[in-house]
Amino acid sequence: MDVPRSNLPRPDRRRDRLRDLLGLAAGLALAITVVLVPVGEVEAAPRFDIQCDELIDGIDGIAGDDDLPGGKNVPAGHKEKIPDYTYENPAEAYRNRAAPTSAELDALQGEYKSFPAGSEDHMLRRWKEYTTSGGEWEWERWRNTYIPNMANDSRGDGFHRNVGRRLKLGGPDWMCEDTQLAKEKNLGYDRRYDSVNRARQVAYELKSGGSPLKLDQLRADQALMRGSGWRVYYVFSQEPLPGQIRLMNQHGVRYVVLESTARLQNPAANPGNSSMSPDPNRPTGGAAKDLAQRSGRTAADAREARRLADDFANDQRRQGFGPRRPGGIDWTSLELHYVSDNPQTKDFGYAFSAAELPDDGEAEPGYGGEAALDLSSDALFTWLSLDQSQFWVNLNPDTPESIIDPQFATTDAGRVLLQADLRFKETQNTYMDPATEHGKAFWDSMERTSDGLICHGSYRMWVEPEPATVREDGDQLYILDAPLAARYEPMDIDWRPPGQVEDLCEDAPQDVVDRNTQRIADTFAPLLEQRVNTAPEYSDLRRVYTSRVAAQWLKERDAERPGAFHDVIGSGDVSAWPARTAWDPQDVFDEYLEQLSTPLFRYEWTFGEMEYWMDIVGGVTLPDTPREAMPAEQFQQAHPTLPATVQSSLYDAVSVPLAAQAAQAGRAGDAVGTFAEGAESMAWLGGGPIVQIAPEPTDPPDPGPVDPPGPVPANPPGSGTGAQAPADPSGGSGSRTVAQRTGAAWGGRLPATGFSDPWIVPTALGLIVVGGALVLLRRRARTSP
Repeated sequence: MDVPRSNLPRPDRRRDRLRDLLGLAAGLALAITVVLVPVGEVEAAPRFDIQCDELIDGIDGIAGDDDLPGGKNVPAGHKEKIPDYTYENPAEAYRNRAAPTSAELDALQGEYKSFPAGSEDHMLRRWKEYTTSGGEWEWERWRNTYIPNMANDSRGDGFHRNVGRRLKLGGPDWMCEDTQLAKEKNLGYDRRYDSVNRARQVAYELKSGGSPLKLDQLRADQALMRGSGWRVYYVFSQEPLPGQIRLMNQHGVRYVVLESTARLQNPAANPGNSSMSPDPNRPTGGAAKDLAQRSGRTAADAREARRLADDFANDQRRQGFGPRRPGGIDWTSLELHYVSDNPQTKDFGYAFSAAELPDDGEAEPGYGGEAALDLSSDALFTWLSLDQSQFWVNLNPDTPESIIDPQFATTDAGRVLLQADLRFKETQNTYMDPATEHGKAFWDSMERTSDGLICHGSYRMWVEPEPATVREDGDQLYILDAPLAARYEPMDIDWRPPGQVEDLCEDAPQDVVDRNTQRIADTFAPLLEQRVNTAPEYSDLRRVYTSRVAAQWLKERDAERPGAFHDVIGSGDVSAWPARTAWDPQDVFDEYLEQLSTPLFRYEWTFGEMEYWMDIVGGVTLPDTPREAMPAEQFQQAHPTLPATVQSSLYDAVSVPLAAQAAQAGRAGDAVGTFAEGAESMAWLGGGPIVQIAPEPTDPPDPGPVDPPGPVPANPPGSGTGAQAPADPSGGSGSRTVAQRTGAAWGGRLPATGFSDPWIVPTALGLIVVGGALVLLRRRARTSP
């Protein structure tokens, strides 16, 4: 039988009240626990039309006109380095996600648009849509294209913070994430500007430089400026491409570059590709590997990658901050031009140079990056593993037993050298063809005997290294130039083409024969040398040779101070780097003999006609790699910003204009490598061992309005922290890993769009009500008679 509370002794009433309070606290705690889980998501929701210094913490003061883009201190085209930043890509968590089964896909409910971009739910639904709409790619290639395209917003938000602080966009006149200006001015396009100041009539649009510009945005910008005092400036995080500059000029838009490198904070622990890794348990990552993997094997692959990237950009707010397009790279020109090896930490780094295609490869995208990267990497480890006495190939009909070193023949480096040797001879005979301008001039210049014969001796033709120009800076090597030279010398050959019974030149005056033989060398050595150092058909040879230069430096350093490559050097084991292209050296030799036995062309002259056979022997020898070191003062003068450019490239591709544009942009000396005629820019692509950056704790920003006043893209981005990592403008000495462990965190972050779990708030409110009801029911039960 219950006793009324009023009749309970005072200690018992206190005990009951305490139990009631504890019950209420427990119910509220349960509800509050559920509410607190997604606080980061709620506060990370997009905040539009908000004062910049409320959105971005750390803005110190308000800049005057002179210190803003277009002002005296920041004129159009201005370029400066500002702090780098880190960002997260939520999709990296699924880098090794296996292909979903049919049952998994069938069980999916809802559209991908209902889920945060970069989440597993979003990725699987995107894949399902791709496959059901006729997509032809396999899961792995599609997944590796999807993942890097899911960090646009976190990259862009991190850059926005840096720009807001650098330009001091403080005070009530500076509005960020502005969606209203386009409506106020009736631009006819749903345009969102990153920063707007109506009092100064200026709007800023932030761009990465790696993503294409949108014509609709440019037309809206042009309409805003037409007949008004408004100015629009694009603020790039890296040098814009030449085609982008032309587009901006056509629409009256000016730009500045506040260079800030985005560093991925959470790279995948195992990206799957082992290139450039001396230790299989220590994978590498970075811009080179990411872009190469996404480049595709064919032009069709490259076009599909570009289409997918454009499609994925629609899932996020900041479409201008997508990853660099691999189709904009001329992968045939990829060459290794930087390595580092720190013996103390066993850290290492590398960077490649490559030409960029006109207009970012819109017409004909580049492809084949992974094959080019693998060849350079495999060659590096081949050169490191074998003895330099094994680095030769030889095509000579008198010595069929000496075509190539047997162990070297198991590698792609050996294949490239022997096939290049055959191509040398084909190149010269193309130039000698009397149907060509060069050939006709050559044959007309040759001396004839009294019988009207053109006689010359047999000769050896080969290619060998010229001294490479390098800069050694502590643990770093910059390969500034690595030319190859064509050499000729007379050489007797006993072999004769089948069916040849007499040598018409056997009794020719020796002085005439010698002069004609020398004329061959003088005429064709410069032509062949130019082709070897610039032509696309010799790109693989140049690629393996720059790796040879790097390997020799690493070997010499390791002899004194063992580093990251110590276990590979001199091992004599190349089984980990077998030829990826099936080949047989004997097939190359047989083709050479066939060409020797077949008349290549006829040359007619007054006294009759003759048949010409290709009687050339030679080879490629790379036993040594001579180097000429560039003094520090000369390097600083000729390549003042190259160290900083290379260090930035370890994390993100860095575009560099060529020729006059480079000097104008303050990047003279950054363009290193082989570039085809007509190229306007090149890219540095680097990498190194993968390191996860631990984010430092940050205070959450004050909550603000979350709903945009007008239609804007509504899918959520990744969750970048915007941590600042210190810039190293000089490059310094010592190697760099792909992601630095150090970095001072910026406070707060720009928001993601929308809730990832919209059920949380109503559920929490329901639990609060349930908790309260439980307490009331308990009270009623105790007070009823």
